[in-house]
Amino acid sequence: MSAQILSFPVRDEDSRYRLQSVRQMAARAGADVHKVELEFIAAGCTKAAQHQLAERYRRRTFGDNGPEAA
Repeated sequence: MSAQILSFPVRDEDSRYRLQSVRQMAARAGADVHKVELEFIAAGCTKAAQHQLAERYRRRTFGDNGPEAA
């Protein structure tokens, strides 16, 4: 069995904020916070990864049509 070792990605305040934001977003969406956190860390804690996760959970919440359909 092989294990992947990830270095802790929080090296500055921006990364810390993005990680905290992703944790809160996952909790609000009712997702597995740890799983989402690991996915975000594996993606490098980038702003693009944060936006991709936020969009995924936004679509899950509002459906494919988005909030504009209301």
